[in-house]
Formats: sequence, C-alpha cells, structure tokens
Amino acid sequence: MRIVIVEDEKPARDRLRRMLAEHPDCEVVGEAGDAAGAAALIDRERPDLCFLDVEMPEGDGFEVLKRVRHAPRVIFTTAYDRYAVPAFEVNSLDYLLKPFSRERFAAALERARRAIAAGSGAPAPADLLKLIEEIRRAPAAPPAAPAAAAPLRIPVRRANKIVLLDPGEILWFEAEETIVFARTDEARLLVERPLNDLEELLRPIFFRIHRSYLVNVSRIAEIQPEEGGTARVIMKDAAGTALPLSRRQARLLRDLLPW
Repeated sequence: MRIVIVEDEKPARDRLRRMLAEHPDCEVVGEAGDAAGAAALIDRERPDLCFLDVEMPEGDGFEVLKRVRHAPRVIFTTAYDRYAVPAFEVNSLDYLLKPFSRERFAAALERARRAIAAGSGAPAPADLLKLIEEIRRAPAAPPAAPAAAAPLRIPVRRANKIVLLDPGEILWFEAEETIVFARTDEARLLVERPLNDLEELLRPIFFRIHRSYLVNVSRIAEIQPEEGGTARVIMKDAAGTALPLSRRQARLLRDLLPW
C-alpha cells in the first residue's frame, strides 16, 4: 500500500511512520502538515491510503478531501471523537482517536487492506454503527480523567535549566510550527511537548481556542465576538493580549462558558 501521512505536528507524523514501518506491505510516499500541502501531495502521489488529521493549518481534513482530484481511501486520526460521524459521512474507512494503541492501529490498517483488495470503500452500515460505538466507548479520552491526571508541574526550558511550572502560572501555550511555548506573566518559555499532548493532559483547565493556542480558562478576561462566527479571547495579562478564537472552537467554548 502506498500511503500518505497528513498531520500538523511532526511528532504525530513520526509516530505514524514508525508504526507503519512495522508493516512490510506499507510504503510511506509523502507527508504533509497543512491542508494546501496535503491536497497537492495527494494529487501528485495518488496514494492508496491517507492517514488524515482533522485540524491543521490552512483548513481541515474535510477541506482537503474537497480540494483533491484523486480520492484515496482515508483513515482519520484526531484527538476528538466529535468528528466521527462527519468522517464516515465522507466515506472514511476508520477513525483513530488519539492516543491510539498499536493494536487499534493494526486493526484499522487491516480494514484498509481488505477494502483495497476488494476494491471497496467505506464500511457497510452495520460495521459503521459498530465502529462509531467503539470510538465513543474508547478509553483514550475519558471525560473526567484528564483533569485528575493533569501533571502538578509543567517542565519548561529557561536558558540551560529545566524549570517546573504550576499550570496556574501559565496564561497560555502557543505553537509556532512544531515549537511550543508557555506564556507566563513574566516570560515566554520553551516546552518540549506537542500542543495536542498538553491539551489532553490539562483539559478542562486549559481550552484549545485555535490550532496554535491553548489557554488557561481561568485567565480569560473577555470574549469579543466578531463577524463570521469567529471571536477574540482577551487574556488577563498586563498587555490584555487578544488571541484568535476559531469558529469551530467558539461553538465549543460557548458550551463551556455560555455567552
């Protein structure tokens, strides 16, 4: 199988590549980290299968599928279960909810092998209902555990030292490509951990307002709605920093903090 990996964070792409290396019949023919690059890569390489993230720069996984001329079979990979039904509505073969195990990954890959061998596409309706139910019952992202399991300290780099911060000291995390920083009242410090991992560890204390920003909910001062469904989040720092709130995340934040 010729395979393309589309993930916005390099650690996630590297993990998928390592897992695929354990399957001799799989060849990774390319990687992309944003929607535009993904569409161009898929049309150029015409892969048999694409592991496709949902949220990424310049669009999302669903927009990628609208842009491409070549339609590969797709397995979605995401940290959110809420996209499961839309994923299967666009005929995806499977939906891997991060963090997924090697066993769950192997099962999805086997489903792709069977579909490619049979020349078929999406799962049959009965299989689809079973898959969605399995995703919703998966222990990967239980509703209450992340807050209880949140680390007491967040390691960050300050010069040549590792400093341990209490999560309450951090206003927000911000990502520049694959580099993540923690913002405090005094400094901007390097965090050697992907934003997706921090989101899982610190939910619901922190909320992902945008693909590049994870904010401390208790340090939000204001929410300023804008035209088109987007908004800006004003933080409780000395500068009153305004951070972008995406349309999709605005709907979710409204459930958490009704306005």
